[in-house]
Amino acid sequence: MLADNPHSQQLFDLEERVGIASELWQELLDEVQYAGATSFVEISDVWLRFIWALDAHRVASIPPRGLGKEALDSSRRLAAVYRMKGNFFSTVLALLLQNQTSQPIRPRTKIQGFSQTHQIDLAWPSRKHDPRICVESKVTGAPAYGSYGERGALSDWSNRRKELKFSATDLKLFRRQQATSIRHWGQWREGAPPKTYFVWGARLRTTSRPERLLSLHQEAQALIATYLDGAGVVAWRPRGDGNGYERVPTPPNQLHLDIDDVLHRVASEIQDLAEREGEVPEVVMPSSTAIDVERLAPDSGTD
Repeated sequence: MLADNPHSQQLFDLEERVGIASELWQELLDEVQYAGATSFVEISDVWLRFIWALDAHRVASIPPRGLGKEALDSSRRLAAVYRMKGNFFSTVLALLLQNQTSQPIRPRTKIQGFSQTHQIDLAWPSRKHDPRICVESKVTGAPAYGSYGERGALSDWSNRRKELKFSATDLKLFRRQQATSIRHWGQWREGAPPKTYFVWGARLRTTSRPERLLSLHQEAQALIATYLDGAGVVAWRPRGDGNGYERVPTPPNQLHLDIDDVLHRVASEIQDLAEREGEVPEVVMPSSTAIDVERLAPDSGTD
């Protein structure tokens, strides 16, 4: 077992090869917060170097220096940091949207729906009741490590897809509760707030049944056609030389599913609402609620 020692030779050799993950994370934040980046393409190279470093630490079973709680033992800290990939992603997205809108966008907000409370990755306004824009984000796919094989971007997708459909509908039902009348499903979901979006960061599987970006686009398009207001994808795969990741370009005929297109759309919706209804639109509460969600056990994603 490798010692959890920031000066160990194994860690030093790994950082020489892939970079220091905590410094790459800070570089990423600086690109958005101080350089004023407004699109993902502007920071995609740094993001790919950062995510490559995180994955390399997972493969080597060495926790990255400067990330996670130092009090945890080596394996627990590594697992905790690796589970934070989605949080890193949503933090970057929130900062990009803030730069585009000059509105406060806070990641990971608890929001009350019709039947339960949801932890939503991005929301505007950032409040518990009646936000007007909600964005869920996911990072999927991982390299092989230990006894585990390479995990594809679509692994366990059926469960993630169900979660997205349910949360989008449950949030839209909040205002009207049991009094909601739905005639044509498409007409109702397009008009009922909040607008709901999905942003997907995906590492494509390259061994045993390689994945194509088209497969992810088909899944995203199906969500837009049935439940969501929009979705955007950014995908990457290992480079041919095995020394990093490369972004998989969005085909010209699929640009409406590109991550920057959906971020621009979300920003435009926020700006339009802020101009039309005020910097912070009023909360619309239902006259009565079907259940008292505060008395229910919290959802596993809201602790």
